[in-house]
Amino acid sequence: MHFFSVTRGLVFTAAVIVSSSVFAEAPKISICHAALVELASFDKHLNDIRASKRYEPEQIDGLIASQRKYGRDFFTSQIFIQEELSGSTNFDLRMFHGLWGAAKYRNIADWDCLNNDYPIIYFVGFRVREIGNDGSILVTSEQSIVNVISLKALDPKLDKHTKVKIFQGDKVLCQDIAKGCEPNIFYDRE
Repeated sequence: MHFFSVTRGLVFTAAVIVSSSVFAEAPKISICHAALVELASFDKHLNDIRASKRYEPEQIDGLIASQRKYGRDFFTSQIFIQEELSGSTNFDLRMFHGLWGAAKYRNIADWDCLNNDYPIIYFVGFRVREIGNDGSILVTSEQSIVNVISLKALDPKLDKHTKVKIFQGDKVLCQDIAKGCEPNIFYDRE
């Protein structure tokens, strides 16, 4: 009888170890900023970036061509990466993506992206819901939302081919965040 209880205990312990490795918890989301935003009109945005004289005409022409091809949702659906903490890069990204000149911008969670949180990824028009068991970032499309998350624990060198997918759906928005997203999403990496 003692043999059976020991064996049963060993089998139970092995089952717990196997199940905990198979059903390992997905990484937690490290949100370092959240806001509600109302972006300025695309025309006003173009005037702002032209007036700043920080961008090459080719960059602006490319932005205009994408907006014409993909419509209004292109400018309001954005995913962009900032690889390291830099005031100049932060300003350029926020300016070029319309956050700097937004009509309204209200912090929901104060900026808490520290040097050791980088790289970070901005989601404009998307709410980050969770990190999937496969390491994918799962989002829902929600206008007027800005989420910024740290990639430090998830993909610190941007070499894991991390995907962005629609939460509770099959649609993949980005096959690899290091390389780009669907062309109807305003993507950038600096």
